[in-house]
Amino acid sequence: MFSKAVVVSFMVTHCFFAGWADPSHDTSSEKSKGTVRVVEAKKEGEQETWTARMGETHSSSLYRQLFIYSKQKLSNVEFLIGDSENWEKMKVFKSPNQFAYGTEMFLPSAPGQKFTVRGTNSEGKRITALVTVESSDGLKLSVKPIKEESIENTPVSTENRTSRVLQLAQANIGRTVGSGDCSALKGGARLGSLGGGGAGIDKLAPGMVLRLSPGSSFSGSMGRFNVSSSGHYIVLEAIRPDGTFTFLDQNWMGGSSAGRKVRRATGNFRTLNGSATIYSGD
Repeated sequence: MFSKAVVVSFMVTHCFFAGWADPSHDTSSEKSKGTVRVVEAKKEGEQETWTARMGETHSSSLYRQLFIYSKQKLSNVEFLIGDSENWEKMKVFKSPNQFAYGTEMFLPSAPGQKFTVRGTNSEGKRITALVTVESSDGLKLSVKPIKEESIENTPVSTENRTSRVLQLAQANIGRTVGSGDCSALKGGARLGSLGGGGAGIDKLAPGMVLRLSPGSSFSGSMGRFNVSSSGHYIVLEAIRPDGTFTFLDQNWMGGSSAGRKVRRATGNFRTLNGSATIYSGD
């Protein structure tokens, strides 16, 4: 199915491979430590296939980073661990003559461990593959293509659309709605979900309401916004293709009375750690 890995060794300095980012995306001056192996990707029939490996460096529990290699540049590369429902983003890494994507977190690497990985190529086709750990040392992996689908390149809306909850929130900026709890701005029908790193951002539109999952967080005008163990409702006011958005919410200061007033703030869904449920604002 796949050609054997072509191995090229070179020494770098930092065990988490932080200096591996593709040159066009590299914003770090850090270098990695250890030996990096280059793995050749190829095509099988008409469907693109990738190669995969796990990092040589492992945690005390033998967890390792997961790396995917492709001849084509990919966008929105994400992975699932086992039967998990929350997609997590993969970071761009450096690798000569091919494109490499890897996890920043260390993952279970026991034989039989499975990961689902997907990414969109330059032709707008999203490829999904099943990656399985085959060896006891966690370094031999198989990659089986699952599906290839066309993704509509529809830009995320930046135009405000009114909804009942959005109008309510906009009319009360600086004031308290109901009890002052964030749930006073909750939405209507459930429309779907948003995953880590903004996976599913194409489903969003101004006027929708998101319930951020307990313990999730994202970066924005307030710094790193950390959601409590009870979750948090926010109302989308504007959403842009790069993942940045403007939202309205209340009870945003850990229950303090100072935060029980509607405020306007900004964030970036590409920095979302966790997930959110999407509701209509009607």
